[in-house]
Amino acid sequence: MFQYDEAMRNFFQHYKFQGDYLLRKVFQDQFVNFIQKILKENELIVPIPVDESTMTSRGFNQVTGLMEGLDWKDVLINQRSNDSLHQFQRSRRERLQQDSSFVLKSGCDISGEHILLVDDIYTTGATLRQARTTLLRNGAIQVRSVTLCR
Repeated sequence: MFQYDEAMRNFFQHYKFQGDYLLRKVFQDQFVNFIQKILKENELIVPIPVDESTMTSRGFNQVTGLMEGLDWKDVLINQRSNDSLHQFQRSRRERLQQDSSFVLKSGCDISGEHILLVDDIYTTGATLRQARTTLLRNGAIQVRSVTLCR
């Protein structure tokens, strides 16, 4: 939807990294409306999850915060270990070479599903590709993606 420029970097610095959860409302309506416009019939909305340590320290998933009001399915787990770097701490090369930290939640069946994968920022695309691969390996037929900015 938007270009990832200096203003967006500033927004995400406050929203994600300083934990200003109220800032989600700045883009929430626009993002939800955009997703509703591109969503295909019978397509599941799946947000990119944050890892456990991020959820503990931040207290929220910035992606689901931006999607308030949409019906989405929580099917992925981000198993990033506490001692590994976050994506934003890695170089482009490191992001592209990193093994996936995503797994399907136990008991989730996505066989035959069409999925719209949602994330906040697209930089190298590594996060979305890793999640997409996990979803396809677990039976999804098609995975498309959308991000707030790139």
